[in-house]
Amino acid sequence: MVRYHFGYDDVREARRGKRLRPLLLLRVAQAEGTTVERALDAAVAVELLHNYSLVHDDIEDGDRVRHGRPTLWARFGIPQSINAGDAMCSLSYLTLLGGKDSQSGLGATMAHALHEAHLAMCEGQSLDISFESVDFVTMEQYRRMIAGKTAALFGAACRLGALCAGASEKRARSYDALGRSYGIAFQIRDDALGAWGATEVTGKPSGADLARRKWTFPVVWALSRSPSADRGIIARAYARGGGLNPDDVVSVLAALERLGTKAAADAACDRALAEAHAVAQESGLDSGGGIRQFLAEGARRVA
Repeated sequence: MVRYHFGYDDVREARRGKRLRPLLLLRVAQAEGTTVERALDAAVAVELLHNYSLVHDDIEDGDRVRHGRPTLWARFGIPQSINAGDAMCSLSYLTLLGGKDSQSGLGATMAHALHEAHLAMCEGQSLDISFESVDFVTMEQYRRMIAGKTAALFGAACRLGALCAGASEKRARSYDALGRSYGIAFQIRDDALGAWGATEVTGKPSGADLARRKWTFPVVWALSRSPSADRGIIARAYARGGGLNPDDVVSVLAALERLGTKAAADAACDRALAEAHAVAQESGLDSGGGIRQFLAEGARRVA
């Protein structure tokens, strides 16, 4: 089941994720003066934990498609998929605690950092699920949710990369802050793609978040605007509770577009990237700018 989730059973057909988190970790490690090989255990651990969260997220959200294929629970059932996800979580920590850094104590330090992010991810996911039954979500509440659900693991990836290179805890935490700012930008972009991205490109059904009445950036931003006909369309659809029917999804998408939520998402994404840039400058990180260029390319992706 783990092999299926990662797309290893059919290397010709399976689509896989972009591996952004481990790639970010490796770039930080290299920028801080160490090799890819030195940071490989940590990169594997981060990717395993991320995918464990995806397996559980798909179950909790009822998503049946990821990367253009049936999700693990859609293929094998919920009980087996929960178990497979838990196995990935265990493997993640064993990779750190049993790796090359286990004797020096660095493995335990990195495992602690990853556990902190893991707890934040659980808190963020809890908020995301609870939002599905509330009448209104503020932008502050939304940002708190994505700070845990998404940004925490990007922060941990940067922090672990720095630790692999022997950076101080203070410097590693500065990298954590840089990664978290990027994670905010990434999730805002992901929310926009969830609304308007083409299914054949993203591998996910277009408008699926709206169909489940998810409080994504476009919706939260639109409902924070002054009253208008288009705001009313969105508010009425979300006030009914439960999922939106296909006609509602179409009308809400059109209203979101007319309100300018695409441009608002772009601007919010750019502001978060600017925050990451400010962290780097203030703490003297990423002197060559390669990490921030990588972040910008990932956050401004179109799929």
